[in-house]
Amino acid sequence: MQKILIVSLFGLTALIGFSARVGAEGALAIGSTGNVVVDGVAIGGSVDDSTREGAIAAALEKCRSQPDVQKAAARCRIMRTFTGKCYAAAFDPKSGTPGFGWGLGPDVAVATRQAMTHCRASAGKDRAQFCRIQENITACDRHN
Repeated sequence: MQKILIVSLFGLTALIGFSARVGAEGALAIGSTGNVVVDGVAIGGSVDDSTREGAIAAALEKCRSQPDVQKAAARCRIMRTFTGKCYAAAFDPKSGTPGFGWGLGPDVAVATRQAMTHCRASAGKDRAQFCRIQENITACDRHN
């Protein structure tokens, strides 16, 4: 089963794909130029893959296939591989703001806390309170 979601972030559209397959290997890829305000951020995740290599390939493919954030997508790299974990992403939804964070943990609660902490730190004092978890960018492999 494969789902592809389109999310509007920072005035850009980011195509975010998640795959669920037989197995229990996962990977998370993030692409960024370091300037989220201008170039956005690309995310690709894969859970429940049968092999670690398959999870890595699927996450990178999804991350790199986001046409509206091409500069960020060109810099996709694997942030983590995992088994039995969840990941989450948080964004400041206002266009032209830098707030973004991701997290990985043993459950959704830990992953979302990490994502929010990183988003608030990057958003700055004036925008930290606007960071929100993106429910459609939260996934767990089936061993979780």
